[in-house]
Amino acid sequence: MLRAIFILIAIISVGISQPAPFESRITNEQIQGIADTDEIIDIDPSLIYQNIDPVELNLSSQSKDKSIYIYEPFNLNLTAKTDKVLDFDMNLTMRSNNITWLNPKPLWSKKSAGVYETTIWLLASSSQSSIESLTLTLNRNGMFFQNKTIKPDLPLIKSIELKENFANFVGEDLKIEMIKSSKFNEYSNLTTIELISKNGNLTLFNIPGEFQKQGFDSLKGDFKNQNGIYFIISDNNITDINFSYYNPIYNIFNDINLTINVQDSDLSTQVPLNPKEGEFKLYKDLSIYFAIIIFLVIFIWKKSYYSLVIAIAFIAYSLYDNKPFSDAKLKTDTKVRILPTSNSTIFAITTKEQDVKIITKKDNYTKVILQNQTIGWVENENIK
Repeated sequence: MLRAIFILIAIISVGISQPAPFESRITNEQIQGIADTDEIIDIDPSLIYQNIDPVELNLSSQSKDKSIYIYEPFNLNLTAKTDKVLDFDMNLTMRSNNITWLNPKPLWSKKSAGVYETTIWLLASSSQSSIESLTLTLNRNGMFFQNKTIKPDLPLIKSIELKENFANFVGEDLKIEMIKSSKFNEYSNLTTIELISKNGNLTLFNIPGEFQKQGFDSLKGDFKNQNGIYFIISDNNITDINFSYYNPIYNIFNDINLTINVQDSDLSTQVPLNPKEGEFKLYKDLSIYFAIIIFLVIFIWKKSYYSLVIAIAFIAYSLYDNKPFSDAKLKTDTKVRILPTSNSTIFAITTKEQDVKIITKKDNYTKVILQNQTIGWVENENIK
């Protein structure tokens, strides 16, 4: 009996010490050997993946100016904040009334992680000007990420009791660097004016008057300092141009009076405005004439035919340099510009091939007299 009890205890001990099948552990090698399943799992993706919404984009604006006049440039400093430390394409759009956006593609600078700043320059043309909405859109890898719309507060916009000859310019200073008038055709004159402004903007500059055409052919600089070439085509019976601008520093109108003095009645060059280039030609011609006289005197005094040849060469060059207009043909569909620049105003396009007179050449442009006696600049490739 006692022996049977010992045998039973031994069997139970062996059973307890033997690990159960479900307690066996799977090794890493066994896991790697398990084949992928092709079983279709029908589970709502929302139960597997969690959508992370972008944190709200904050956009704020601030202006250092408490008040500004109409036609006076002012700025808004914008700050965009997002906690996403990512790179974005930042696009700014605006809906406004009587507001001119002077730098519609401002550059954003990254100040810190997720913080960006920029400055936009604006110009109001009415005391009732307003910005309805300013929207910043963030795109990433060409895809929309998020946006924010605000209605910024503007400085107090003060009106001006406008004069009849007000030229839509408000600034600290406006200077006439140079003015030149020439005959445009039988009935009209072309006046070109070089303007330099300080703490103002010439974008909306316009001189009141009954002119055939006017506008900027070039405009450079920022809102602190700008310069541009302004042209006016007027009837040849107009002898002066008067306009005014408003100085917000002294709260007064400054009047500018210009006299149209046609210097080139023979349809000579309209540009450049810089008189130094005209002076250079004068000095060059005087030098040539002086050289001709010197070599002729040497020929007479020493009977040097070598000096005579040089004198004749200078005479031939002088005749060539001051030769009268030469004939040429102008191609059909040629654009005729006021000045020899690619962005100059186009005042005519030829509808057929026509004979023209060549006046002069400047870089890639040729100055011609058209059949209707109008003068302008055309690209050299349009001359046959």
